Amino acid sequence: MSFLDTLRQGTDSTATRVLIGLVGVAFIVGIGGRNRHQRSEIYAVVDGQAITKSEFEVAMRQQTRQARRNLSDAERVDLEGAVLEDLIVQEVLLEQASDLHVGVSEDEIARYLKAQEPFQKDGRFDQATYEHTLREQGYSPDRFEENLRRSMLLRKVTEIAQAGVTVGDDEVHKTWLAHATEFDLQYVRLPMLAFLDDVPVSDADRDAYIASNKDAIKKRYDDAFEHSYNLPKRYTLSEIVLRTDVPGTDKAATRARADEIAAKAASGADFAELARTYSEDLTASTGGNLGQRAPAQLDPVLITAADAAGAGKVSPAVETGRGFEIVQVQAIDPAHVIPLEEAQKDIAASMIREAKVADVQRAYAAKILDAWTTTHDVPRDLTEPKKLAVDQTGAFSLDSEEIPGFGAQPALRSTLATAKPGDVLPLPVESKGTMFVVKVATRTDPTPEDYAAQKDAVRAGLLAARQQDFYTQWKAALVADASVSRNVTFKKDEPAPTE
Repeated sequence: MSFLDTLRQGTDSTATRVLIGLVGVAFIVGIGGRNRHQRSEIYAVVDGQAITKSEFEVAMRQQTRQARRNLSDAERVDLEGAVLEDLIVQEVLLEQASDLHVGVSEDEIARYLKAQEPFQKDGRFDQATYEHTLREQGYSPDRFEENLRRSMLLRKVTEIAQAGVTVGDDEVHKTWLAHATEFDLQYVRLPMLAFLDDVPVSDADRDAYIASNKDAIKKRYDDAFEHSYNLPKRYTLSEIVLRTDVPGTDKAATRARADEIAAKAASGADFAELARTYSEDLTASTGGNLGQRAPAQLDPVLITAADAAGAGKVSPAVETGRGFEIVQVQAIDPAHVIPLEEAQKDIAASMIREAKVADVQRAYAAKILDAWTTTHDVPRDLTEPKKLAVDQTGAFSLDSEEIPGFGAQPALRSTLATAKPGDVLPLPVESKGTMFVVKVATRTDPTPEDYAAQKDAVRAGLLAARQQDFYTQWKAALVADASVSRNVTFKKDEPAPTE
């Protein structure tokens, strides 16, 4: 068990957690004191300072232990690259510490160690306990304290860099408003598919498009070939089902009844009416209509029965896993390929419609918007003929990652900031081919008292995020300005450093 694991299991005190965090970094960056004169393969050079293979391997082992699982090849390569970049960043930060005349005194090291519970006995720092704990992990006090000094030095540089970051009152208030103001939107969804057939396409326009867009049409054909143009054998069927998979069913009586119904159908009785009268399947309400099916969508017994009956005929009753079934065969289409020359007219017409459909959607959305604004009710006379869904988002705030049903939508957020309850927004919202007409169903505004109670927490969160962003950009800028030579490239077939 590693030293960090021992500390984790030994106690859950705050002091221990602080020590774990700091010492963990120390083990990574300190590498037990760096002997620049040791002969070792050099992985990188930062402003004249070398990062050696042995230093990298120590850091890599530490990070691999922290993962607590076996890494895939891709994960290992990613981790190796990240570890080397971390070592480069640390070298640059240590150089900054020197430029800023930042140091860590012996008194600071001593105060920190004496305050750590894992190194105490009976509530006081105990030298023997301290040395024993380090010795079990193969560290001497000098080596550990040098690692700790480097880690504390990096932390000081970080704190100095972040100290100048501030957050203004206006930003705090704006952020709080976005978080505390809640909306519920009602909307009508206008999908592209509902309007494609409303786009007129003349034969002349279609032919001109084919002449000018042969490559695009060929690509559309190739992409959809297996799904739409390489057609398997297909059956157009209706069915009557008498179930025997229900407990208590008399199978022989059911078979006799199925044979009688099949005889009626074969003698010319209306199959759809027979299905409505006798079938025990959900398709009974539609006269047993199954529509067109590929073989993979049918019970093999029904396929055999349909083939034996042939197009325009009715099969005898056949037994399946569900019971006894009778099929009427409207058509059997053999497997075939629709060639590009035959498909290109429909493809061109579809592509023309897709290019123009947004204008049709917007025109229809404008009708809904005008009617909704005038009557204050969803204009069902416009939504129902097109089967347009009317829905609501539920409560959300403007700082939510996504508006339910819409996605990120920064423009919609901006509009909502000044919208009032009951407002139908003046423009439709567009997202991935779908348009929405939107009404503010409810808006809940917070009070000044809410702000007084919450502003400090909002400021703290903003400041932490701003400091992290600044620190990340600052480190990147320091590395970009430094003279950095990376001498290794990690690949999947390279073995990871081992313990």
